[in-house]
Amino acid sequence: MGNKIREKDDFDKGCNGKASCESKKTKGDICKPLRIFCGQGGSAQFSIPNTTPANVGFVSVDARKLCKPLVKIKFSSIVNLVGTPFDPEARLIFTLFRACDNEQPIQLNSWIYEAFQIESRFIFIGLINSFTFIYCDHLNCSRLCDYFVEVSAENIANAGISIDNVQIQAIAQ
Repeated sequence: MGNKIREKDDFDKGCNGKASCESKKTKGDICKPLRIFCGQGGSAQFSIPNTTPANVGFVSVDARKLCKPLVKIKFSSIVNLVGTPFDPEARLIFTLFRACDNEQPIQLNSWIYEAFQIESRFIFIGLINSFTFIYCDHLNCSRLCDYFVEVSAENIANAGISIDNVQIQAIAQ
């Protein structure tokens, strides 16, 4: 309940013998450094299912000076679907990965975007939606980690789909 007040000596010890704060604090100060990391967004296009997945977002998080860091990943994008009036549908899978200290990436979670049963009286259909997710990741120790989002098309019928305006950020504390 509330923030934990740490003694000055606690700051010198840090996590695994490393400093947990950039500078020494005086008695009564709260040590919860907050770091914000801006990533790079890309884009992808799919017109057939089961094609090679595309990397659409990447952010590096330097949590080496944080003790037991919590990393919050915020991802947003625009999904554009263009299809014929003959039952266009699409199913995309957005997958978040983490790779720390040059280790092999591990899958953290995945989210599904679906568009189906679209009714239209027009020759072509245009559907624009935002697609976002937030994911919180607890690291056991201070590390340098890369987070990236991969998109795969599991199903596409009578449509073409693109992912644009990708934004990815991380907040570490």
